[in-house]
Amino acid sequence: MTTPAHSKSRRSGSALILLVLCVLVYALAVAGYAVWSYREHKKTLMAEIDSGLLQAARSLKYLVADDFHDRALDKDSIGKDEELRNRKLVTEFGVESGFKWVYTLAEKDGAFFFSAPSVTEEEAKELDSWYFYPYEDVPEEFVAAFRENRTVYVDYTDQWGTFRSVAVPERSPGGRLYLACADREIGEIDALLWRNLLQSAAVASFFLLACLPFILLLAHVYRAHTSDLKRLNAELRAHKDNLEIQVQQRTAELRQETERLQEALANVRTLSGLIPICAHCKKIRDDKGYWNQLEIYIQKNSDALFSHGLCPDCVQQLYPEFANADDVAPPPAAPPPSA
Repeated sequence: MTTPAHSKSRRSGSALILLVLCVLVYALAVAGYAVWSYREHKKTLMAEIDSGLLQAARSLKYLVADDFHDRALDKDSIGKDEELRNRKLVTEFGVESGFKWVYTLAEKDGAFFFSAPSVTEEEAKELDSWYFYPYEDVPEEFVAAFRENRTVYVDYTDQWGTFRSVAVPERSPGGRLYLACADREIGEIDALLWRNLLQSAAVASFFLLACLPFILLLAHVYRAHTSDLKRLNAELRAHKDNLEIQVQQRTAELRQETERLQEALANVRTLSGLIPICAHCKKIRDDKGYWNQLEIYIQKNSDALFSHGLCPDCVQQLYPEFANADDVAPPPAAPPPSA
């Protein structure tokens, strides 16, 4: 049998479990919102980055001569002055557009070479000419873009950072296929996304803290209501116990009274109502019209029994010789008449 203490403990445990589950649900909701926000924000940023990369790559053909890639066949096919002019234009375009590198790639005998690349100051000091410099670790996706004539995007990380690149197949007026490429560093994008994730968590925490006073108020109202219910239940239980005691006492009293009345009824039968009796012989008429001797009528209609004897007046009248003989016993009483 469950005791009130055990029942109260079980209810408290259930309330605690429910509270923990609510907190977990809220935490999961916050985590789900943060992940969704992270992915959506990343998707939006990457779409913007890809749009910028694509525009930059497609703009490179306007920075060089129309027939440049028809003539960029080997290391000696482009003069130094044209190379420097292209380098200056492409480098300035990349810097002003916010890209790490912008460049075109020419293919020869299955290998790829930089044909019109942007060059940083460090790279210019490192090497005098970057025209037709071999791109030895060209991404496989770039090779696929060249062979399949489709635009591809690539993410990679090296010792210089994390980058996203695009390779756009282009054709020169003479029909020569080459790749127009642009690289943008996206390491700061990850930091920005993490900041966005933290901001989402901070916003969720703020709303939780904002709701905390209302939660505490509801908890206070709940506790007050529970306290009132407990008090009323205690009063009802006490009233119920008191009623049960009163009912038991009254039941016992009624049982005793019933037993007493039953005992009295078992020992007493009473005559009531108008009884016709003869004024001379004292016989009584019953319900059937017969006249009965007084003692016979009473014996029939009650639990009384008669024993006959003589009163002093009758002894004086009937047996005067014995009237003054106190030491002489009166004659024996006659047996009671049969019913």
